[in-house]
Amino acid sequence: MTLSMVFEGQDLQRVRLAAAADPLWELVLGVQKLQLPRVPVPLAGWRQDCGRRLDGRRAFDAVALVRTLVPARGAFPDLLTPPESAAGLDAGCEAVLCAPRNRVRADLAAVFAGRTAPAWARSFALGDRDAKRDLVQALRTAHALLVEPRWAEVRKAVAADHAARTRDLASHGVHALLANLPGVVSWDGWVLRTGYPVDRTVHLRGRGLVLQPSYFCWGNPVTWLDPELPPVLVFQVLGHRTPVDVTVPERLVALLGRTRAECLRALLSPLTTTELAERLGTSVGTASKQATVLRETGLVVSDRRGVRVLHSTTTLGLTLLVDSPADR
Repeated sequence: MTLSMVFEGQDLQRVRLAAAADPLWELVLGVQKLQLPRVPVPLAGWRQDCGRRLDGRRAFDAVALVRTLVPARGAFPDLLTPPESAAGLDAGCEAVLCAPRNRVRADLAAVFAGRTAPAWARSFALGDRDAKRDLVQALRTAHALLVEPRWAEVRKAVAADHAARTRDLASHGVHALLANLPGVVSWDGWVLRTGYPVDRTVHLRGRGLVLQPSYFCWGNPVTWLDPELPPVLVFQVLGHRTPVDVTVPERLVALLGRTRAECLRALLSPLTTTELAERLGTSVGTASKQATVLRETGLVVSDRRGVRVLHSTTTLGLTLLVDSPADR
């Protein structure tokens, strides 16, 4: 299934790459990841930390309230990620508080189409001020618990992604920028297609497109439910930092050799051959040879994304790294 974003005459000129992390997009996508049975390896340490911080009743209740609107998979209300949030958490929360009643009703109707809305959500849809304040307070508390402790890392990752894509834009143009976005299936100059939970088509109609890198987005890009909102595509940042608590088991070193085992660990974050060489401190030729051997044994997969080829650890490789018995 795909998301198809249809460009018209003016749209390519109005593509914009967001330079900073959006606090509410990060919060909502983080809440989704918190509910998954197993998170991507770079987020495993973050989820462990979150579990410790959610011991208190107030903290648990705040995140639980947000989770009623944000399932692990599927639609969540656009009102939780307003465009104003790009200016900061305060601006985003103010926009949530002031969301028009017709927008709130439409959002909640879409999100609760297949399930019963809780009483507070129905009150919120009717414009109840207490319900609005409760939601905004829950968003602030959840952000403080889930996102704020990693905010410096989030900002750094988004800034690095922005810098890398800006260089690509300068060197190869906007067509390469779009073709190389994570999750893009195809780009023919008119229609940008990405993986998506359902088939959807969004016509940009000269409004352009904001490209928003996100630390907590993983896999398929995300966009708003309402096609009339200013078009945005939220996508996974490049090169998530491999968590320091994922170490290479000595038994794996004995099996693969130190360099190859370290290569497998480095590729928990998708990397080009050049990036892999830099990470390992080896030549490009050596990195290419190691990636090839690991690919031929099913431990690594290589995907072409536009002009780039990214290598990444497969599920089998991840199992060898993470689920190996502890060394004695």
